[in-house]
Amino acid sequence: MAIDRPVLQFLYGADLHPERLAACCPGGEVKAVGVLRDHRLAFFGHNDLWDGGEETVLAEKGASVHGIVVALSTREADFFDKVRGVRLNGTGSHFHYPTRVETSGGPLDVVLYKLDDSRTPAPPSVEYIAYMAAGMRHFGLPAASLATLETLSARPATVPVPRIAFPAIAAAASGGCAC
Repeated sequence: MAIDRPVLQFLYGADLHPERLAACCPGGEVKAVGVLRDHRLAFFGHNDLWDGGEETVLAEKGASVHGIVVALSTREADFFDKVRGVRLNGTGSHFHYPTRVETSGGPLDVVLYKLDDSRTPAPPSVEYIAYMAAGMRHFGLPAASLATLETLSARPATVPVPRIAFPAIAAAASGGCAC
C-alpha cells in the first residue's frame, strides 16, 4: 500500500489570499510562515484575471520573499498544479521549483511555483497588489515585506477585476467542483 506523503508547498503572492487558498487547497494544512532568502517578487507577462503582470520569484542576493508553507496531499497538489498551469512536459505557464525556506522551526525543503520568466516584465495592477497584500495581512507576514510589496510599481486595471471569481477558476480546473 502506497503512503501519500504530503507535498510541502511554499505559497507567496496571490496564493496567500484566503479565498484563493480555500479554492485551491481546501484540505491544505498551514505548517509555518516561511521566508525564501535571496529572491524577490517580479512581475511578467499579462494576467487576464487581474489585468497586469503576474508574480514570480527571481534570484536576487539579499532580497527575501515571505509566504507560508502548506502541506498538501498528492491529490491536492496535482489539483493545484492544474489550476496554476503546471504541465509535466514543461509547456505550462508555471513550473515547480524545489528550494528551501527558513521557518521559526528550522529550514524546510519545499516546492514553489515559478512563472515562466522568459516573457516581458510588466507592472501588476494596483488591484492585484491589494489582493496579495490582503493575503499577507491575513497570515501576519512581516510589515517590511508588506511595505515592499505595496511600494512596487503598479498601474490601475483598465477593466473591472478580478475578471472571474477565483473559486470558479478552481471549479473549472476540477471538472466542475472546487473540492
